Amino acid sequence: MKQPFSPNGDSLLILQESCIDPSVALIVYAPVDLHSVTSAINGQDMAKIPLLPSGFIISDDGHPPDNYRASTSSGTTRPSGSLVTVALCSNGSSQQLTMESVAAVHNLISSAVQNIKAALNCPDLS
Repeated sequence: MKQPFSPNGDSLLILQESCIDPSVALIVYAPVDLHSVTSAINGQDMAKIPLLPSGFIISDDGHPPDNYRASTSSGTTRPSGSLVTVALCSNGSSQQLTMESVAAVHNLISSAVQNIKAALNCPDLS
C-alpha cells in the first residue's frame, strides 16, 4: 500500500502488486479509499470493495537478443527490445462518453505511457 500526494486531503491509498522474472515484469495497481481498507481489515467482505485495477507489463519483443546476432535477409542485424502493454480500468460506460471524458482518458493514458518511458529511460522517437 502506498499513499499518494493528495492536495485536497483525500484518504486514498494505492494497492500495488508486482512480479518480476527473467521473461516479464508486471505491475498492477488500484486506488482504494482508506475506509474500504479499514473495513477489510475489520473483516468486511472484500467482494464489496470497489477496485479499478490498472497496470502494465514489460515483456521481451520476441527478437533474438543482441548477443545472438541473427541476420535478416538484408544482412543487417535486428536489435532485441521490449514490448510494453498498458491497461487502465475506469468505471464509465460507453453510453456516458462525452468529449471531456474521452479527453480525460486520453490524457491519463498518455501520462501513464510517458511516465513509463521516463522510468525506463526510453528516447522519444517522434
